[in-house]
Amino acid sequence: MTFYKRLSELKVCIVENDELLRDSMALFFRTKGCKVRAFGSAEEASPALEARPPDIVISDYGLPGMDGMKFLEGVGARHPAAIRIMIGGGTGSVLGLDAKRAGIDEVLLKPFSVDEIERAMERRLPRIDGGLPTNGTGRVSDEEIA
Repeated sequence: MTFYKRLSELKVCIVENDELLRDSMALFFRTKGCKVRAFGSAEEASPALEARPPDIVISDYGLPGMDGMKFLEGVGARHPAAIRIMIGGGTGSVLGLDAKRAGIDEVLLKPFSVDEIERAMERRLPRIDGGLPTNGTGRVSDEEIA
């Protein structure tokens, strides 16, 4: 199955308080055929995820209320197979290390491009397809990717 064909079958949740960025990402995924839900805060998104578990969750780090790191940690506990991508600004190395410790799959630093989103998805989609082992955690370890 091709990347874009597989992408078109996915349920994507976007949590971003910047309305323009949130709408832009939602439009990108909708044009690929994804089922998209977009929210402005973690508190708004959490109940919706329980009703319809996502395949992919993309969250900003700097959300009002609960930050994106805590939100994505909670998503991982409730939906371990979901791909979790955090976006944020600032120092990438610190954010990346903290995200890795939290079990977050990918970190994209702002500003990021559509190409970066696509590359992150291509790296992680085999996990949803069952193409890579996940050690029962729903996450692929660095050794399994290398």
